[in-house]
Amino acid sequence: MLSLHAIHFADIGFMYPPNVDCVRVIHSRPQHDVIVKFHHVFHIESTYDKIEAGEECPNDFIEFRDGRYGFSPLIGRFCGDRMPKREIRAVSGFLWIRFRSDAMLEYQGFSAEYAIVPSKTGRFNNHECLLEYLNGLDGFIRTKDLIANLPRNASGTLDCVWRLAVPSNFRIAFYVKEFALKAPNQCAYNFVEVYSGDTSDKPLRRFCGLTANDVFSPSNEMFVRFYLSDVRSLNTTSISALFSSYTRMKNCTQEGLFACGDENCVPNSLACNGRPNCPYGRDERVCSVGQDTIFNFLASGFVPLVSIIFIVLIVISLICFYTIRKNHCALPPL
Repeated sequence: MLSLHAIHFADIGFMYPPNVDCVRVIHSRPQHDVIVKFHHVFHIESTYDKIEAGEECPNDFIEFRDGRYGFSPLIGRFCGDRMPKREIRAVSGFLWIRFRSDAMLEYQGFSAEYAIVPSKTGRFNNHECLLEYLNGLDGFIRTKDLIANLPRNASGTLDCVWRLAVPSNFRIAFYVKEFALKAPNQCAYNFVEVYSGDTSDKPLRRFCGLTANDVFSPSNEMFVRFYLSDVRSLNTTSISALFSSYTRMKNCTQEGLFACGDENCVPNSLACNGRPNCPYGRDERVCSVGQDTIFNFLASGFVPLVSIIFIVLIVISLICFYTIRKNHCALPPL
């Protein structure tokens, strides 16, 4: 073993806390695997009812996956008071670990060690397909950009991820511009999945048909997974999408934002940038001089107040007009 590290979620005399959801990813060096061994302590809440197939450890659990994501191949999910005996080994170069507890029945937890060891196969995934866009307000992702990052004569499956992030005070809108799969409606062969925040839970949406809809994430981070069972299908697949910062509030202009309508707001710098960042592209339809100011005012929420003031002024003007006219008619002749 080249290195040995501890993983603890146990403390003598104490129970692990409720409502915990922790994720950790361990990265090995090239041509090395990650292995985990439990020792001394292992007691995690189990289930007490009959469960359906595929629902092992539905309450509290420790879970391991061979990869860096929550959708990577499952190695095992463990709970109860019996220490796992079989080897836990990740051969992809990454080990994804998740510990989760619910609101009831906490126990002592677990203690384990992980080690980075020489690979049994001598192979390592040197061509992990990950593209990150972490420092902007918007941007495009395209499948054609993946071709340049692939090795020549690539074969087998393709499993790529775009990691997207915008400033923490915004969310991410995902607008699909083009969606053409090699084998539409054959989800085992090709699909796109969109995750909000992280990949621990199920995706917000999964697309494998003829079309794909826009997705609005409640988080400022998003993971987009693109899978092909045969990488050679990439040349006959075409997907492009715009991701954009947005938020929701009633009076966008009061916060210095552009009002898209329907209480959707985008940063002012995204208006008239040649990309439709609003849900219906309104930020690009008001780009002539002065129109954007007028539209922002109309969408700002002040229109009802201004309308009331305008009506009151008309009524006052009419009263004054008729009062002056009446007084004029009542004057004695000179």
